[in-house]
Amino acid sequence: MTPTLTVLLCLGLSLGTRTRVQAGTLPKPTLWAEPDSLITWGSPVTMWCQGTLGAKEYRLEKDGRLVSRDTEKPLEPGNKAKFNIPSMTEHHAGRYHCYYYSPDGWSEHSDPLELVVTGSYHSKPTLSALPSPVVTTRGKVTLQCGSQEGFRSFILIEEGEHKLSWTRDSQQSSYRQFRALFPVGPVTPSHRWTFRCYGYYRNSPQVWSEPSDPLELLISGVSRKPSLLTPQGPVLAPGQNLTLQCRSDVGYDRFALSQEGGHGLPQRPGRQPQAGLSQADFPLGPVSRSHGGQYRCYGGHNLSSEWSAPSDPLDILIAGQLPDTPSLSAQPGPMVASGEDVTLLCQSSSRMDTFLLTKEGAANPPLRQRSKYKARRYQAEFSMSPVTSAHGGTYRCYSSLSSSPYLLSLPSDPLELVVSAQQPQDYTVENLIRMGMAGLILVALGMLLFQDWHSQRRHQDAAGR
Repeated sequence: MTPTLTVLLCLGLSLGTRTRVQAGTLPKPTLWAEPDSLITWGSPVTMWCQGTLGAKEYRLEKDGRLVSRDTEKPLEPGNKAKFNIPSMTEHHAGRYHCYYYSPDGWSEHSDPLELVVTGSYHSKPTLSALPSPVVTTRGKVTLQCGSQEGFRSFILIEEGEHKLSWTRDSQQSSYRQFRALFPVGPVTPSHRWTFRCYGYYRNSPQVWSEPSDPLELLISGVSRKPSLLTPQGPVLAPGQNLTLQCRSDVGYDRFALSQEGGHGLPQRPGRQPQAGLSQADFPLGPVSRSHGGQYRCYGGHNLSSEWSAPSDPLDILIAGQLPDTPSLSAQPGPMVASGEDVTLLCQSSSRMDTFLLTKEGAANPPLRQRSKYKARRYQAEFSMSPVTSAHGGTYRCYSSLSSSPYLLSLPSDPLELVVSAQQPQDYTVENLIRMGMAGLILVALGMLLFQDWHSQRRHQDAAGR
């Protein structure tokens, strides 16, 4: 099907084909597109060619070939023409020039206009930041645009007023995986750094794929860090719903969440659940193994591109991902008096690198211990000394591998640790013994005094004789 292109003249009568005079004798026209030169497949676009008030006819060329020279009765104000494309397709994509005719002859060509259609290929690339989309002020980062489509080139566009772009040839990183790396930086909080990328083939450089999801770099600053927590606890079973809460006593307008090694950087507006507290909830839905990892959150203000310092890290652990079920026991036993010592022993017959101990209802992260091989079993000891009433509760342990530290085994059977109050000691016998010893000492002292008195009396009687 031949693409349609209509032309409306704002000034001048049709003069038919004329011979152009030497280029440069008339002002060069200006060519632009509305709403943009980057158009989604199927959307309308209008190209404007602006010359001088004396122009009688405008023409448009695509890739060096005349597109249309149709003219209409002039419209006011008369110094430009528009070329309409009702529905953008790959046939309309290309490099355009325009020129006009006046009583002095033909003008030179305008500067080229690249009209690009996006969405011609349904496979959109992915855009990620290496090592992370979180960057400190004046830091640098590498953006990676990749796809399995086999695009030979990728283009990165920074969204905003200027729409800066960078083009790189793709490299095949693995089987059916093509990518291009774009170094970015140094970044400053002067504006928001938001990017998208596209893929295309070299034989049709103006026909692009669908855009990647937007990626915004988060510029971390030094303002007070928020706190990150989860009501569900740090260990979750597959399919369990997970919500992370980022909160602060600073009145932040928005919050962002990052996962170590993750591609996205979701943002949520801040709300005030109570006076002096701002908070945002990040519902992550039913969890799977991909949700396991280390998370941080940031707070920001609407009028600034700079974010706060990161929160302390929060580890989210997904249970049931390893074919192992450790056992948990207490030594000397699960019933212990306050002030005594107890050791919880987590064991497995499978080779595991780490054991984790959790307490039901505890807000603290799980305790971790490296495994030791003893008595033909892998094990870890969790000592509690001295035991207090706060240690009482239900415990479970898990095993994990160092290659995937956020993926855990099935839980052990629960162990109920019962802490009893310290029994008061009966000092009656000890007191009787002490009193008896004291009485014997008094009797002995009395005998010594009596013997001394009796001896002195004998000496006095002997001297009187």
